[in-house]
Amino acid sequence: MNNFWQRAITGTVFVAVIVSAVLYHHYSFLALLLLIGIGGLIEFYNIVFGGRLGLPQWIFILAGCLLILSGSNVVKFSFNILMMFAMSLLFALGAIMTLLSKQRSWKQIVFLMGGILYIALPLALFYSSSFFPVRHACQSMYRPYWALNIFVLIWSSDTFAYLTGRAFGRRKLFESISPKKTWEGFIGGAVLTIAISFLLSYLWEIPYVSNIAIALCTVVFGTLGDLVESMLKREYNIKDSGNILPGHGGVLDRFDALLISLPFTTSCYTFMWYCYYGY
Repeated sequence: MNNFWQRAITGTVFVAVIVSAVLYHHYSFLALLLLIGIGGLIEFYNIVFGGRLGLPQWIFILAGCLLILSGSNVVKFSFNILMMFAMSLLFALGAIMTLLSKQRSWKQIVFLMGGILYIALPLALFYSSSFFPVRHACQSMYRPYWALNIFVLIWSSDTFAYLTGRAFGRRKLFESISPKKTWEGFIGGAVLTIAISFLLSYLWEIPYVSNIAIALCTVVFGTLGDLVESMLKREYNIKDSGNILPGHGGVLDRFDALLISLPFTTSCYTFMWYCYYGY
């Protein structure tokens, strides 16, 4: 099977799994985010620690899972507090074990914490922002289309930037990091993604201004996420972050734009709640 068909089949299955997980139930969405978090943390720690995953790394992977779970609005508050406390203890334990190891270095602590901030925290914010507070009730409602909205805008930005870059690209964006990215592709991707955001606003009842802001955050910070991951791979002289997705690389290769943009796109949802709905 040539690379084109391999990428096409993997991409189709990839999109189908994500859409199904988001739409089926909030627990399937949570399971999806946990899988992304675990896969992303394993790949990140494999890269920065040279393929050596010891007990401190696995402790921080577990802490990352607890952080994603603590982003849930559908579990009891007391359970959230318990998970946050357990996660803090795991952080401390991982740091102590690193300090006691023979290869102790301040970089190890930075890398361990960096994986949590880069991967687990954005996914926790993503899950939390997918629930809409119900007025005059102490509960939240899962909004699957709001979660799917972010995925679709990410895919639109990547696709349109690639197509317009191939058609009109002349000026390199950051040639030393990602030689194929151009300013024309970036601008074309931004314009067309904003256009898609209008359609999604109508379909999924998201205020137009909010979705334009989300689209802009997706384009700007999604591109930044792509460049950051490219820089990471160049520094460690690797082609892909992993090989779990045939023809597409690893988890970080597929979700690099999503991870960096999530703190900003989810903030847009939060501001939308307060500005349009008053809570």
